[in-house]
Amino acid sequence: MVSQEVIKKKMILPEEVREKLIKRAEREKQTYIAKQIGVPKQLISDFKLGKKQLREPTLLALNEYLDSDPLN
Repeated sequence: MVSQEVIKKKMILPEEVREKLIKRAEREKQTYIAKQIGVPKQLISDFKLGKKQLREPTLLALNEYLDSDPLN
């Protein structure tokens, strides 16, 4: 598991990832995003709504996926 220090060093904050997700979800379904990173759609939905936090590996995977889009 990636430590909190690694996330902080990479400047990956859950709030920033959530903002990217909200923006991306305007043009891409949450179901598709969840499938791309291998997690349940409900987890993405709950994270987007601020109901749940993501584990570090999932947060990193989601951030990497959201950053991979040139339209971001």
